[in-house]
Amino acid sequence: MADNNSPWGPKPGSSEGGGKGDGNSPWGGGQRPKRPQRPNRDNVIEGFKARTRPGGGGGNGGNRGGSQMPEFKLPIWMFFLVPLILVLLTSVFTVQGNQEAVILRFGDYQRTAGPGLHFKLPNPIETKEVRDVTNQQETIVGISNNAESLMLTGDENIVDINFAVLWVIKDLESYLFKVDQPEDLVKSAAESVVREIIGKNELDPIITTGRQQFGGEVRDRLQELLDEYEAGVLVNDVQFQKTDPPTEVVDDFLDVVNASQEAERAINEARAYRNTKVLEAEGEAAKLIQQAEGYRDRVIADAEGEAQRFKLIYGEYKLAPQVTRQRMYLETLEKVYGDAEKIVLDGDAGSGVVPYLPLDQLNKKGN
Repeated sequence: MADNNSPWGPKPGSSEGGGKGDGNSPWGGGQRPKRPQRPNRDNVIEGFKARTRPGGGGGNGGNRGGSQMPEFKLPIWMFFLVPLILVLLTSVFTVQGNQEAVILRFGDYQRTAGPGLHFKLPNPIETKEVRDVTNQQETIVGISNNAESLMLTGDENIVDINFAVLWVIKDLESYLFKVDQPEDLVKSAAESVVREIIGKNELDPIITTGRQQFGGEVRDRLQELLDEYEAGVLVNDVQFQKTDPPTEVVDDFLDVVNASQEAERAINEARAYRNTKVLEAEGEAAKLIQQAEGYRDRVIADAEGEAQRFKLIYGEYKLAPQVTRQRMYLETLEKVYGDAEKIVLDGDAGSGVVPYLPLDQLNKKGN
């Protein structure tokens, strides 16, 4: 305990104060306390290392008498390698065969990259947006609600329609940046075009035989409209899945359709019958023509033969007229009486005797 009951510790000059003292010092120990040193950057770093060194606390007291663990230090080049790897990971990218990518520099369009390996400036300077541009997408109209499916025809009837639009991305830049929500635009434009075309046609061809024709017409008109909007979309096909009258009158329309089909079937049968008869008539006509041509050729050949025979006989007649006349006379009699029943009377038989002629027998043989 300090002498002289001093509240500040030992008096100046005493051994308990720990050194020489100034009798005039009010701090007891005989020395004025040191002013605190201002910390600098090196001291702060060293202090942080000491506090975070394994064993805690820093210095020998922090190790509590144990051996000090070796300090681990990263090489300087590691601090440059990690950012370089991150830059490369955000600068090199691959686009698949069915995709395209648009490159944006601070949000502004720069270029479109096709399939393959590509390079760009690191994020966030340049970013990319990749989309599938070859797989066909489908937009269906007329299934979600009646407001889309019920349409007015040119003859003031109502038809219930739903259809599908098959399309792909044609220009990725236009698809992403020139229109807002291109999928909704395709649906709205397709519904508008179909209403326009349905409104120009009557109900009967719409619900019977006009689906293919209307599909092609809608596809062409829809493509023109989307090109005007610069939507970047290519329409491959428009397929009508249902073109029916409203539910309230569907039975009557089915009867009409069935009657039309029956009429078409009867027309086809009549055409088949007509074709069969026409072919048979043409065959008969060809046969008669061939027979007539054969008869003509035969008659001409016979006439030419008779003329040639007459010429030959005439030549013989000029050489021996008497003999030729006699022969011609006998040949003519032979032709005339060759098959007749004949009775020969002798001219020298007596004029007083009446010859007996069995006429009844001759008539029987003639019959």
